[in-house]
Amino acid sequence: MESLELTENPWLNKSILITGSNGLLGSWLTKNLIQSANKVAGISLSPQDDNLIKSFKLTKDLDHFYFDISDFDSLKDIFIKFKFDIVYHLAAQTQVLDAVKDPLTTFNSNIKGTWNILELCKENNIPVVVASSDKAYGESPNLPYEESDYLNGIYPYDVSKTVTDLLCRTYYETYKLNVGVLRCGNIYGGGDMNWDRLIPGSIKSLLNIEQPVLRSDGKFVREWIYVEDVVQAYEKMGIAVINNKNNYLSYNFSSGESYKVIDIYNKISLLIKNEIIEPKYIINSNEEIPNQTLNSSLIKKDLNIESIYNFEDSITKTIDWYKSYFKNKL
Repeated sequence: MESLELTENPWLNKSILITGSNGLLGSWLTKNLIQSANKVAGISLSPQDDNLIKSFKLTKDLDHFYFDISDFDSLKDIFIKFKFDIVYHLAAQTQVLDAVKDPLTTFNSNIKGTWNILELCKENNIPVVVASSDKAYGESPNLPYEESDYLNGIYPYDVSKTVTDLLCRTYYETYKLNVGVLRCGNIYGGGDMNWDRLIPGSIKSLLNIEQPVLRSDGKFVREWIYVEDVVQAYEKMGIAVINNKNNYLSYNFSSGESYKVIDIYNKISLLIKNEIIEPKYIINSNEEIPNQTLNSSLIKKDLNIESIYNFEDSITKTIDWYKSYFKNKL
């Protein structure tokens, strides 16, 4: 197996497009790639969500455009303006509850936006790495998920990721598009401002002396993966796709560390307060998959990509990020 370790600068003279560039993953990936690539362009929905990008002081070095990727004509103009060597397609509506409340917006962004990207990459012969999710598998009694498992999303967000995967397969098989898909577990890290999510929401409440809220009974099991871990996987995956080194279309990637929601909350509470603060339970997660874990052995075997961060260290780094953030806001 040929190593994909980034010992030299593989992005030298490369032009890169990142959709969803001001999201949690997009911002951290942009931060890494902008230091070594010749040109990085980003597409995001709104400049109001640029907090993390601005905190990294990337705005001067990033060609940033703001529109919905379901707008094919605006997207096509960007592809005409720049000659990209690779596209990272990360843009998506990521909130499960928002998807339940407004499925049409979710489908428009996550499904139509994906086929727009794939079509333009096909037309311009550009390799593309697409962000999927463990949610694409849907609920299964057989865990951990493996790449060969049936994709069976039921709820709106899950369906949008299932269809994303299937669209990639269509372009990969029918048009021989050079595409790779990563299905990751629950991503966490500093800069996630979606306070309805367990980790940022709990940290924010505990730091601001508010009672944290859990949206489930705490028994759901998830596999958690630190954002900088995901970034290193996306970088290596991108190099593999550019060089046609990926022998498969889709890969699972996560940490191998799975925990119940309540265990994650208790860990955060102990790290911040040295005690477990009783949370408030508002059960509104009926349209969520109870248990999800991933088998990430294929990406290790085929591309030599594996998790390099552990939860204990990474959750501490994450809490420290928010401590600094809220301190600076005072």
